[in-house]
Amino acid sequence: MIGTLAETEASAPIASPVVWGLTARQLHDAYWRSRGVECVRRGAGLFHRPSAELYLLLEEQQMSLFELGELSERLIWHNAIVMRLRLLDEGRRHYSERVVTDDQGLVRSIERRYRDATLPMNWVIITTKRRIAQYWAHASTRRIGWDRARRSVPWSRVNHWKCEGQVFDESYLDEQKSLLTKLVGRWSDPGQVIEGIASTDKDIWHLENEKPPRGNKLIGPLWLGSGCESTNERCVVGPSWKADRNKEPLQTIVRTISDVPMSKASSTSVQRKRSGTLYRTGKRLIDILFSAAVLVCLSPLLMAIAVVILVTDGRPIFYGHKRQGRGGKSFRCWKFRTMRKDADSMVSSLQSDNVCDGPQVLIQNDPRVTKIGSILRRTQIDELPQFFNVLLGQMSIVGPRPSPDGENQLCPAWRDVRLSVRPGITGLWQLKRTRQPGEDFQEWIRFDIEYVRTASMRTDMSILIETIWSFLNGSLRRGNDTKS
Repeated sequence: MIGTLAETEASAPIASPVVWGLTARQLHDAYWRSRGVECVRRGAGLFHRPSAELYLLLEEQQMSLFELGELSERLIWHNAIVMRLRLLDEGRRHYSERVVTDDQGLVRSIERRYRDATLPMNWVIITTKRRIAQYWAHASTRRIGWDRARRSVPWSRVNHWKCEGQVFDESYLDEQKSLLTKLVGRWSDPGQVIEGIASTDKDIWHLENEKPPRGNKLIGPLWLGSGCESTNERCVVGPSWKADRNKEPLQTIVRTISDVPMSKASSTSVQRKRSGTLYRTGKRLIDILFSAAVLVCLSPLLMAIAVVILVTDGRPIFYGHKRQGRGGKSFRCWKFRTMRKDADSMVSSLQSDNVCDGPQVLIQNDPRVTKIGSILRRTQIDELPQFFNVLLGQMSIVGPRPSPDGENQLCPAWRDVRLSVRPGITGLWQLKRTRQPGEDFQEWIRFDIEYVRTASMRTDMSILIETIWSFLNGSLRRGNDTKS
């Protein structure tokens, strides 16, 4: 973390910083509690709050910070119970240094302490089950704890992931101080789970019965510990913190972390999970009702189109291209056949006429398209059989464009996000793409990712209404690739 640390005493034990009567570890655990997460350390035996939404499993001296939102979504998308998370902390060093000075402030030596390289400090575990957290709390070694956690659930519900984050070792003073600074910068409302503190409109937090120093320029975010009503510093710029100056215990002022009710925590991840479950259930119900109504109402048209294709070009009537659905599961995406029977074998010879920049194929005045096929494509009627895919649960009415495995392999960084939901008959890409040269593939990825991250019932209804309006006006841009 931080390379140097100045101390005035060479041999005296280093005291941990305390703010509002709470140590760095307690503030760390309070931060996670404000997000509905209970920190459980290996070998602790017992832990508080049996009804947490998520459990963060840590080593005894370990503390960590990372963004929880995307990981919560990943747990939901993959239906995972256990996630082994690797934190990519590029700024972490394998040692810390401190400057040792004498009473006169002269440098006596520079001490360097190397951390135990055998400790996997950049690994943490997240789980939704209290039972697994209990295994971890009673495990004598990390290996035993991880093995019990991994074997207590089906292998398909164990997820591995990596993301940016910071790790801190409580046994080092410089890392405790660095953690506190990080917390000040990212925790906008510590009063949510810590009682006895208040803030000004300048995002400066202090004890309720104390006031910020007067006559000083304070720029938040700042945490002012007990006894910091006066300071010699004329200007303090956050994110920063001041440790307690009063030596009296503050238990009567600040409630201990173990007593803070979980109901005060911001259950962001669980609210997202519950709202996500309600959204998926409602969306599936609409998919079934809407697709069934379309197929029943348009059944005479579907039969007429099938007869025309059979008479003009023979069998097959439908073409089922292999696509990947939710979780990468393959399925046949059905459409009325609009191309010659040997269309797939002609792709390589027509590749020079392809105007798409990615793996898709779009050829102006495509010679592979039949006469009846050109009419079906122009009116988008060839897509109607995909409502059968919707009824079977392979697709949704609104979602990312369904794509084959070959195309997904060209975008591995986004593949998991796109495949976390059912593909759709229509979506943002079909409505917003511009078909500008060299931009189509990038737009496909961008609009699909945008949809997944902002998906809601309101978004789906907006896309559906705009699709119907565009279809009635004959201006809907084609939603699927031209390979059929």
